Amino acid sequence: MGRSPLTALVPLLVLTTTACGVMDRDTATALPAGTVHVLHSATPAPLPGSRETGAAGLVGGHALLHVQETGVVTRLDDRTAARWGLPEPVRADDGDELVWASLSLGGRSWRNSDRDVEWARIAVLAGGVRTTITVPLTASADSATYADAVLVSVPAGEPVLLQLTDDGVTQSVDVRAGRRVDDARGRYPRPVQQGGFRYAGNGTIGGAPVRFQAFADGFSLEPWAPGLGWARDGHAWLAVTRFRMSGGTPAAELTLDPALAVSVLTPDGTTRPADTDRVPVSPSSGITPHGLYIEVPATFRYGVLRLSPATLKHGLTPVTWQREPAPADFPIGLT
Repeated sequence: MGRSPLTALVPLLVLTTTACGVMDRDTATALPAGTVHVLHSATPAPLPGSRETGAAGLVGGHALLHVQETGVVTRLDDRTAARWGLPEPVRADDGDELVWASLSLGGRSWRNSDRDVEWARIAVLAGGVRTTITVPLTASADSATYADAVLVSVPAGEPVLLQLTDDGVTQSVDVRAGRRVDDARGRYPRPVQQGGFRYAGNGTIGGAPVRFQAFADGFSLEPWAPGLGWARDGHAWLAVTRFRMSGGTPAAELTLDPALAVSVLTPDGTTRPADTDRVPVSPSSGITPHGLYIEVPATFRYGVLRLSPATLKHGLTPVTWQREPAPADFPIGLT
């Protein structure tokens, strides 16, 4: 029995449909939900769907984590994948998304080596799973070049957090929103005052004239301080940057107790003393800088620093003065 013309066309139609289906399929590798990739580009390379976050950064005790841009896409094409070190284009599974953030990790200014950053851990939290990642250390978290990124595959709309854990405290950035969340400490960028102060005063110890000098390069507000740890909730450390003090004989035998000699008057009328170890007074000006820290409200922006060098000591014994050096006040204005 012969076939009708319509029957004869059926195999051809099936073949054509199958062929078209093969041609239209996306050959990019699907990343299952929960996949986390750290990407690196030899040169700054844009990622699709990007938007700048402004100041989505985290300040740790040993590290600074800065998130420059974030984005949400369903696919990275061949060219973008190649720029970011992926061997092939990638895509999200049906119902999933690819969430990414460009970032940099910098060490704090007082670190002695890259090993100090081992105190800090970077992780991605998505779908209740926390994945620790390794991010190259840069010279500064404020770098103009962002050649590192993290790419996470998650169900559409699933929250994605980028976290910094430093000295026992975890802080987070909401990658989708591009902002810090409630567990973040301090502000980023941190308020600073570039100009510091210089004190020069004269006194007499046992009839011998002594001239004292104190210097500081500036001030900054920090959530963490070396040797003191994290400030209490609602507070921050006012750092007196590169504080040093010098004087003539017999200054080489003298120490300054910051809790007695340095304090800040805050706008609410409270006097807050410094909280650090004794500072040696050198006979020369070429001395090692010493950190001074004063715990203030986290909202602190203005105040007056008072230096009272008359509280100098011979070791642990207060100095007996014939003529005390005068105290001095210096205004603070953080911006």
